[in-house]
Amino acid sequence: MFMRTVKMYVKLDQIQNFRHSYEATVLSAFAKIKGCSSAALMQSTHTPEECVSLTLWASEADARAFEESGQYDTLVSVLSPYFSEAYEMQIRLTEDLKLEYSSTNEPEVRRYEVETTHGGGSQGEIYLRMVSLKFIEGKVQEFKKHYEEKIIPLLRSIRGCKSAFLAAPADSPNELISVTEWESEQAVHEYEHGGQFDAILDSQRHFFPAIYDYGKARNKAATSADVTVDHHRVLVGKSFDKKQGLN
Repeated sequence: MFMRTVKMYVKLDQIQNFRHSYEATVLSAFAKIKGCSSAALMQSTHTPEECVSLTLWASEADARAFEESGQYDTLVSVLSPYFSEAYEMQIRLTEDLKLEYSSTNEPEVRRYEVETTHGGGSQGEIYLRMVSLKFIEGKVQEFKKHYEEKIIPLLRSIRGCKSAFLAAPADSPNELISVTEWESEQAVHEYEHGGQFDAILDSQRHFFPAIYDYGKARNKAATSADVTVDHHRVLVGKSFDKKQGLN
């Protein structure tokens, strides 16, 4: 399975209109696109302007075919009227070797191989939690086995955790993303603040290249060598293949 995320920044007063446009146009389009098994629009609970479209695919080839067909550009053009002014600054070196700063509100696309899955479709309110893990060189494969054998069963035993899977970013070979689906924001809060998350991390410290500071991650201020945590509320989603993905 293959996962694709598209991060967009949306005007706060247009979030509901953006959601309706996504549901009417994007979900309808994905339902007809070969290889797309599910799609969901998420909103960050830390940064409300940040929205992420998450899609699951049968293969990377199917996702690439979608991008190359021009359909991605068409869908972005439909959503673009709702985009906010640029939130991120890009830095580049000009031909005369001067640093130049420019802003962009172009959607940020990331692609992931999904390593392992556990859990099925969900109904009702959904919260997704994405934990980015940066590893010591050579530890990624060892951690994949550890996650499959130890972490998924542990997560599934925690109240409110509905599913979990591990994704490998195509652009970052020493990074993995643990994606968990929760029945409520309260369940996420209890997991993070009740000591369970910290205990799991403590058992994994030997995989990571730096000492982890949970306080930093909770405030989205961790360094690139640390674990970082993102919380998202699913605004709308649909599964086109009942065997996997979000309903």
